[in-house]
Amino acid sequence: MTPLAQIRFGYGPSASDGEAPSPIGPAALLAQISQPDQGAVAYERPGLAERFRLAEEHTADTRRRRKENDTSPRPPDAPGTVMKEIFRADQLAFVLRPVAARHGFAERLANFWANRLTVGMVGSGGLFIEPFRHDVARAHLAGRYEDMLRTALWHPAMLLYLDQNRSIGPQSNLGQRKGLGLNENLAREFLELHSMGTGYDQTDVTELARLMAGMKHDRDGPGIRSAAVEPGTKRILGQRFGDDDPMAEINRMVAMVAARPETARSVAQRLATHFISDTPPEDLVAQLTRSYLDEGGYLPALYRVLLDHPAAWAPTLSKLRSPQEYVAACLRALGLTGQETALPGLHRRQGFRLPEVMLRMGQPIFRPRGPDGWPETAEDWLTAPMMAARIDFAVDAARAGAEGADPTAVAERVLGPLASPTLRFAIQGAEQRWEGVAVLLGSPEFMRR
Repeated sequence: MTPLAQIRFGYGPSASDGEAPSPIGPAALLAQISQPDQGAVAYERPGLAERFRLAEEHTADTRRRRKENDTSPRPPDAPGTVMKEIFRADQLAFVLRPVAARHGFAERLANFWANRLTVGMVGSGGLFIEPFRHDVARAHLAGRYEDMLRTALWHPAMLLYLDQNRSIGPQSNLGQRKGLGLNENLAREFLELHSMGTGYDQTDVTELARLMAGMKHDRDGPGIRSAAVEPGTKRILGQRFGDDDPMAEINRMVAMVAARPETARSVAQRLATHFISDTPPEDLVAQLTRSYLDEGGYLPALYRVLLDHPAAWAPTLSKLRSPQEYVAACLRALGLTGQETALPGLHRRQGFRLPEVMLRMGQPIFRPRGPDGWPETAEDWLTAPMMAARIDFAVDAARAGAEGADPTAVAERVLGPLASPTLRFAIQGAEQRWEGVAVLLGSPEFMRR
């Protein structure tokens, strides 16, 4: 039986599925986006309120220590120490939640949208990345793109990542008093990467930056620093925006941009590229674009178009799994959790050290290469060092999880008829079982989806 749905639209079959996973079709995949995933419950993370509290307490504690010249070691329950532990667990959850997830399609979508609207490490902003992934991507999987886009724009992780907190209207009270000005980072990336991609010019970027000056998000929620608001009318994409209610005007701008055909096309292209092919069929992109415009950006309608297209079920595995997807698929295939320690064959015998593994494969957790997120095309993941890191991990995972496993049976479960005769022959020719499993995990067939 072909486990194509688990491979292309999830993180691959799991050893817990049994030897012959039941086939999964479009209806079952779509149902995942509105169902709780019991497998991922252990990886639910603290929300914004808890993190704002810790950050404020850490700031107060740091000021106190500096004022009192206190150089004593911080206790284990100090706010700063707790924040570091939360962030470390956030990083592990980036890989381990997909390993445990029972709803692979929903999990893949959450990671897709979080990458589409990327945030990364900037100072203390790393503490807000995991809440961003939840509040923006997971919370809006079954909603409209406009709502996802608006939540992303106002989120503290985004405001910090793209320096929006430093954007001050030049003619505002604060701007004139301190000689401060606009920062166009968020305005530019909002139009270029998060929404339209084309159909705007530099004047639109500057005017949008003028409109968004003074945006903030603190423990009380999103809002506006009135002293930083740029006065006067702004004209963006031919539409006029005033300064009497900046927050409402910014949200009106989001609705306008979300409804643009350029945004529809950009979302469609990225969705098809992620799930289907580095060069997706033009008719699929066109159908997704029409669905977006017809349904007002309602995302489940796009998922249905995607899953109903013949290319979604083509047997050729053409997409290269990202490092996150590859590591998760390896662990799932062998029934590993990723938190095992003292594993045989590992260089340090202290477990997989997943952040280090991801770094070597080219995807350091929460540190994307830029605001455009992690790449979607195979060539970006195919450097010699990155591929060597995958092979090393395949060997380590095989040594850790192949004891008593029949590599031929594992291949049948995780690839089925998608395994080539050449791969089957190589697996059967391995001298030891773990070697056969390593051959499987390091094969081109297993690395693709």
